[in-house]
Amino acid sequence: MEQNKHLGIYIAPDKATVVLAGKTGSGVEIAQQFSIALPAGGPFSFAQTAADIASACQEKQIVFGDIAVALDCKLYRQQLLHSEFTEYRQIAQTIKFDAEEALAVNAADTAIAFEPASKGLSGTEVSVFAVGASVVSAIITAMAANKLDPVSIEPDSICLRRIIEQITEQNEDLKVMWMVLSEKKCFIVSPPLAGGKAQIRAFVTAESQNKTNLAAREIVLTTASAAGNKDIQKVLIYDSTGKVDIAELSRDISVPVEPFGTEQVITSLLAPSSEVDNLDVMIAAGAAAGLLTKCERIDFRPDFMPYQGKKEILEKGIKMLSFCLLLLFVVVGVYLHMQYYKTSSYRNKLNEKFKAEYSIAMPGAKFVSSRDAAGKLKREINKIKDVRSGLLSAAGDDSVEAKLTFLFEAVNSVPKNIDVDIEKIAVTTKTMTITGSTSSQGHLQLFGAVDKHPKLVKANATYEGKDNRDHFRLTIDLK
Repeated sequence: MEQNKHLGIYIAPDKATVVLAGKTGSGVEIAQQFSIALPAGGPFSFAQTAADIASACQEKQIVFGDIAVALDCKLYRQQLLHSEFTEYRQIAQTIKFDAEEALAVNAADTAIAFEPASKGLSGTEVSVFAVGASVVSAIITAMAANKLDPVSIEPDSICLRRIIEQITEQNEDLKVMWMVLSEKKCFIVSPPLAGGKAQIRAFVTAESQNKTNLAAREIVLTTASAAGNKDIQKVLIYDSTGKVDIAELSRDISVPVEPFGTEQVITSLLAPSSEVDNLDVMIAAGAAAGLLTKCERIDFRPDFMPYQGKKEILEKGIKMLSFCLLLLFVVVGVYLHMQYYKTSSYRNKLNEKFKAEYSIAMPGAKFVSSRDAAGKLKREINKIKDVRSGLLSAAGDDSVEAKLTFLFEAVNSVPKNIDVDIEKIAVTTKTMTITGSTSSQGHLQLFGAVDKHPKLVKANATYEGKDNRDHFRLTIDLK
């Protein structure tokens, strides 16, 4: 998969150049390249060419990530305008009106892109690019119909500057002007002004023109212009025509002139081909470089038919994820419901079995709930254990035998010097009442013995001293 590589398409009125470009080190590497001619004659039409590009990509088995388009300078207009604002957002809100007046175009029918060139006290110099909405619409519609919806559509001069800027670090100590010349067009990149971007001119040339004289005239004109710079120290030129005399040009402009080649700005994995123009490849690669690196893009699309590709992919992804999550929740809900139903069925069966066995183990006892029945069974089991260990009789603590046993244990614990005479013992289901007498002050020892017994508690007691004895009446409860 080559999803880390992007497709760059350079669209001119007569042909389209396509490259598959990837990032390599600090440069751009070309993996595939080809060109397709547009139908000759008539107004600009890109429908068939877009279909041919899609067919060629399929035939060559080109796999790519996103698509970027560079627009030929014959299809757009460029102008340097002055804006009274310095903030980018404020410029963006007013540049359409400024361009409409300066370029004499209808802003509603024009796609406009811009970049700040330089800032001053009175505002900002802005490079404005304008292209007819019909051209942009034709390109986007044709490419989208063939599943080639471009992320960005930029001027060819911006794409070329982006490629050239990769080797400006080699000449960062010098003020260098760049010139790229072909039979039909010419580009000049000036050194950047303080706090601004490097300005670029793009214009059409004729094949019959003397290229050396043309280059000299345009370099001098650019140097003398407001957008240029008067102290150029070197000119680097790429001449695809081979008609420029470097030595003569250097004498004419009084500045050293050196040639440079495409190998300095792009790396190609393919053998040189006469079918594809090297300058067109550089521009197409510059368009793709806008997607390969983090850089500012001078894009016509945000102003007209903004790119929705990634948004649509994200929306489809979210919808698919939502559907999958909904399906997962439904499946989990059904599964948990089945588990709950199965568990409830098992619990009901166990409850019925427990209820039946409880009525056998506890005859006559009322079954209120499983928890209440479990508590009663636990207490009954503890009683059985006490009976087996000899702590209780089979009747348990509530039996008369047990109560009397506890009572006599308490009475026997009274000191021997206390004479205890029990006249009557009355036993009920809840209490025992004892009537009798003790020797003088002996009732306190008896009452204390009852309080100290682990199973008894004194509920009510009265006594009366008579005939040198303490006559008492004591009511006792079980703890």
